[in-house]
Amino acid sequence: MSERGGAPAASGRPWAVLAAVVAAVVLVGAVVGVSVAGLVPAGKAEPESEGRQRVARLEGRELAATIRVVSQNVFHDLDRADTEHDMSRIFARGGVDVVAWQEAHTGHFVALHPRYRAQGWRTAYFDQAKGSQGDAISWRSDRFALVSRDAWPMHPGAGPRATQRPFAARWVTTVLLRHRESGLTVRVVNTHVNHFIETGQRFRRNINARYAKTHLAWLAERWDTWSGDVVVGTGDYNFDHADDRDARPRGGITREFEGRAVSSYEALGLAGVKPTLAGRWVDYVFLAQRTVDEGRAQLAAHRSLGGFRSDHRPLQATVRLYR
Repeated sequence: MSERGGAPAASGRPWAVLAAVVAAVVLVGAVVGVSVAGLVPAGKAEPESEGRQRVARLEGRELAATIRVVSQNVFHDLDRADTEHDMSRIFARGGVDVVAWQEAHTGHFVALHPRYRAQGWRTAYFDQAKGSQGDAISWRSDRFALVSRDAWPMHPGAGPRATQRPFAARWVTTVLLRHRESGLTVRVVNTHVNHFIETGQRFRRNINARYAKTHLAWLAERWDTWSGDVVVGTGDYNFDHADDRDARPRGGITREFEGRAVSSYEALGLAGVKPTLAGRWVDYVFLAQRTVDEGRAQLAAHRSLGGFRSDHRPLQATVRLYR
């Protein structure tokens, strides 16, 4: 579940005022047409500034492909119009190949997706339970083919008698995709960790946090075992990276994943990346450490995206694949 934590008066002649209003409306319409209807044509990568290409290519390795992965909590309380706005804004971004969603179990999200299928997107839904369906994963069918999909339960939900902030059962979902051009397989692991688990550098003493620690420990044990040439992790982890990095709480992301998975925040830093939720970096893209050590993939750039109706900013990471 997500957490949410006037112009001056015109003067002068009436016709001048009317002309100014019309000009402003035209300008706003032009901006909206560029930023919402589609930043660039689907399938065409938007230019990435040199400032964001922070990592040189690996020496001695052949670059097979560059892909972009987005992790986004779509926020289950959005109405149909706002859900459509956010889905369209992500799917229209040029160069985005994979989108991992959280809270995508709403009727709006499921009902809207057929129109994006017609635009070349496929989505894996996991309907074992409401919580697993929310962690859907989408990919461009012209760039990837589905090899397999699966989901694992992490823990049951808890109601108001057990916690101040009730939560649903949590899951880990995954798809194994074959990159059509290179033949490489890419494993995408997606999840949504409990909310109301952080005090600010420490875990809360509640059932939300206890279950979250079990969830993180399960993931940590499996980063080395997932099949696939490249293993990418995504999700809303509900624990701020800066707090976790500085305090290294027992059972937290940094300590559990150390030597097993590296996030884009660790690899590339936070400079220029706006927090993804209420001043906190809680949405992540990871590479399995084995993937990095074997020179199969590299986190090359990342940014959080603006202009969305959700309370989360999507996190977009550029990943280079190597032969």
